[in-house]
Amino acid sequence: MVYLLMLPHFLLRMRRRGGYRKDFGQRLFRLSEADLQRVSEGRKLWVHAVSVGELSVGLAFIREWRTKHPEMNFLVTVNTSTAHKIAEEKLDARDVLLYPPLDSPWVIRKLLKTVDVQGLVLVETEMWPNLLRQLHQKQIPVMLLNGRISDRSYGRLLKLPFYTQRLYKLVSLYAMQSEADAERARGLGAPADRVQVMHSAKYDVASRNMDEEARRRNCLEACGFLQEDSVVLLGSSTWPGEEKVLMEFFKQQREAFPQLRLILVPRHFERREEVKADADALGLSVAYWSAEELSAADVLMVDTTGELMHFTGLADLVFVGKSLFRSEGQNPLEAANAGKVVITGPGMNNFKRIMQDLREADAVTEVQDTAALIKVLEASLQNMDAAEARGERAASLVQSRKGSLGRSVDAFQGWL
Repeated sequence: MVYLLMLPHFLLRMRRRGGYRKDFGQRLFRLSEADLQRVSEGRKLWVHAVSVGELSVGLAFIREWRTKHPEMNFLVTVNTSTAHKIAEEKLDARDVLLYPPLDSPWVIRKLLKTVDVQGLVLVETEMWPNLLRQLHQKQIPVMLLNGRISDRSYGRLLKLPFYTQRLYKLVSLYAMQSEADAERARGLGAPADRVQVMHSAKYDVASRNMDEEARRRNCLEACGFLQEDSVVLLGSSTWPGEEKVLMEFFKQQREAFPQLRLILVPRHFERREEVKADADALGLSVAYWSAEELSAADVLMVDTTGELMHFTGLADLVFVGKSLFRSEGQNPLEAANAGKVVITGPGMNNFKRIMQDLREADAVTEVQDTAALIKVLEASLQNMDAAEARGERAASLVQSRKGSLGRSVDAFQGWL
């Protein structure tokens, strides 16, 4: 009955997140012969991640696990086509990648008859009632990795105690990002002795590839976009409206600061024509990173998947997207890890604990609106030494917070 009531919600969420048409048969656990053979061979630890952000944590967890238990094989499921593409490139050949099954009793039952699941790792927020119930019946342990419970979700779940008090008892281990998240999990029905505060695994995920950064810098210098003294403003995972604000600022400032360069990495690269239209209206030329032959232009747009971390290392100032006009700001830790000046809008609700850490370290600048963003960017250009000192504090903070994934691996190993 619960499944039937929630089915429209599941289907709507799948549609919003994208990739729901591709290989839809996998969501009913109808697999090709090749996939069926691979997924049925040997025991597997199942890791489920919703989208790109959760996948980065899931992949880092897998790497951490294999440093201690190299023999483990994994089944990885992701909801979105973008995350699926990244996982295809980064997973070990012995691991199996699928879209997740629909959380229906018969589909889950079919999967568990086929796959010898040793345990399940749900990254951050996913709680599937039918899956959890059947795993509990089979005494297969489940961990919520890097767990968090947003204000919005918590408010809604508090209205459903008859649902949460049953559901939250089915998870073996809650590896939560903060004490506030842990307290919410306990309040929703998680047994207190199963809830641990590990801190955010995203600190462990933050990394740099200096070779890839150097390759991009050399390419951009060769085409004339970058010079040795260039100051790079990066729009990181930007959303509609934010690119236009950054381009307007760039246009206003490039005469006073001729060394200023602008790189935009939209959260969804499919929006590149929309962003280019805004650039055309401002009289700015745009170069696409995906172009076969790169040419110098006013703005570089990164319209390929999985490139953000490599361009973050080239930046001096980083504006974190989806935070100016929306409330779901993107991950600021790649920029912080690289020691860059981190600037966000007010909407960083998905990273409250991390933002608090950054504030306490005086390692982030938050603005409330477009006018404030312009003032902060101008001040940073005028006093780059002070701005860079804030970036150095950000990098130190990230290094001091690493270790969550190792603690999570050790804790879940005890359940297996």
